[in-house]
Amino acid sequence: MKNVKITRIEITPLQIPLTEPFVISKGPLTDASITVVKIHTDAGIYGIGECCPYRTIHGETQAGSVAAAKDLAFLLLGRDPSRIHRLIQIMDKSLAGNASIKGAFDMALYDLNAKLVDQPLYQYLNGDPDKEIYTDMTVSLLDKDKMVSKALKFQEDGFSVLKVKLGSPSSGEDIERMKAIRRAVGSDLPLRIDANQGWNYTEALRALRGMADLDIEHCEAPIHSGDLLHLRRLRDISPISIMGDESVFSHRDAFQTLANHCIDLINIKLGKSGGICHAMKIAGIAESYGIHCQVGSFSESRLGISALVHFSLVWDNIIYFDLDSPLMHSEDPIIGGMVYHKDYRVTVDQTPGIGADYDPSFLSKFDTVVIK
Repeated sequence: MKNVKITRIEITPLQIPLTEPFVISKGPLTDASITVVKIHTDAGIYGIGECCPYRTIHGETQAGSVAAAKDLAFLLLGRDPSRIHRLIQIMDKSLAGNASIKGAFDMALYDLNAKLVDQPLYQYLNGDPDKEIYTDMTVSLLDKDKMVSKALKFQEDGFSVLKVKLGSPSSGEDIERMKAIRRAVGSDLPLRIDANQGWNYTEALRALRGMADLDIEHCEAPIHSGDLLHLRRLRDISPISIMGDESVFSHRDAFQTLANHCIDLINIKLGKSGGICHAMKIAGIAESYGIHCQVGSFSESRLGISALVHFSLVWDNIIYFDLDSPLMHSEDPIIGGMVYHKDYRVTVDQTPGIGADYDPSFLSKFDTVVIK
């Protein structure tokens, strides 16, 4: 492959309304605020990526991500896009944090490089196309009866596993929610829970013990992400496995939480780790500890979720899949990309790169910043 140079980068902030508010312990979300990054080259080929920061989790906003993207774009102009690790080092050195927008650049670089060698991204990453992936569906944090109704509808729709948002200040309400949901859906449907850091240690322990006989697969983020002392204490005595989510942004976090026996599992998100390059390090550290992982998302479109599916095909220790965010969007502006089948099995095809792109007519509705 001849030497290729980055010639232009386009940054497009856009909004996709959700079909209804998505509610977690940190509050409701009504729109997916997505920032799209396109990296163009002198070979006439571009890569595309996206991010969707949650200010309550990332500490990033869409306006902030666009401002950061402008600075990052100037750093990459004229450079060889095939040197992915070097370009990510440059971005990390120049700007601390900002994992979400860095993840969009990372995604675009991987998409571009896979296209340049005419391979689907999973093949470029040495993944296994025969691995089967089924997504869960998430029940928002609502009144108990509404959550039961949602759970029953998703079960009827054909989802093989449900994820339930919890994290009320009084965990007794969450216990009652889960008991009602388990009674409604029966004993065969797998359930997993996510408190999004909503409990303190006392309420978390009360909740997990109160749900011990409900056959819960695991609990994500039961307490504040920085409280590793109580997280370790909780993990030691919890009857339900503890999954690190907001406590594991980076590979360094993965090492620290696993070395200190704070968690049993890890939830990997591209928008949390800073993209595929760093997410691979997290998966590798988890594998070295014999730890299983889940892949998850914020409110990305099928473009971002397509990249996540390709990534998931690389690692045997990724066995849980939370890929439902596009199903909450009021419209789907993505051409190509991953497909949800009738049983909510998820697949990607042999299209080079991520295999997904935004419909140009949709993107034209929003202002684009061009750095060249």
